[in-house]
Amino acid sequence: GGDAELCRRDLLGGWLKMGLAERLRYLAEVADLEPAARQHALTLLCMAARGSPARALTICRTPRLLPLVASMLRCGDADAASLALALSLVQLLASSGRESAAFLLEAEVLSSCHARFLSATRATAAHDAVSDLADARRLGAAAVAVWRCLVAYGLTAPSLGSWFPVLSLVTHPRGGCGD
Repeated sequence: GGDAELCRRDLLGGWLKMGLAERLRYLAEVADLEPAARQHALTLLCMAARGSPARALTICRTPRLLPLVASMLRCGDADAASLALALSLVQLLASSGRESAAFLLEAEVLSSCHARFLSATRATAAHDAVSDLADARRLGAAAVAVWRCLVAYGLTAPSLGSWFPVLSLVTHPRGGCGD
């Protein structure tokens, strides 16, 4: 069969053709996944997206998957490892090609990264925790990487001015301008 042959040549591509992304999205939406299971699902998606623009585009075209990732980034109820994997997935998809980046923009994934970053920096300012600052920096760096891809592809993205807090924290060692 066609699927078996495809799996022999490209296991992850074969799995995507057989609906892996749809099944993982379904589990994430319907099942109350344990953090480890969510991390495994995101890891599989990252592995599929890495190194193959065609597989990355297949992931982007999976119904309701990108809005689910955007929601995970925006709401902040995911554990830190799942959040890091979601950000990795977004970076892999954005860098895989213009069409995939356009899907991310349409699903408002970048604005979710931006909103999550702003909420993380507010929480960090309120608690002044060093680990929270490091997490906010990582989140900001990932968001900037995605934003850079969108700009490089000539896609409309939020204005540079709205990114000032992100750029400030990511580029200044103590966390902000004038610190």
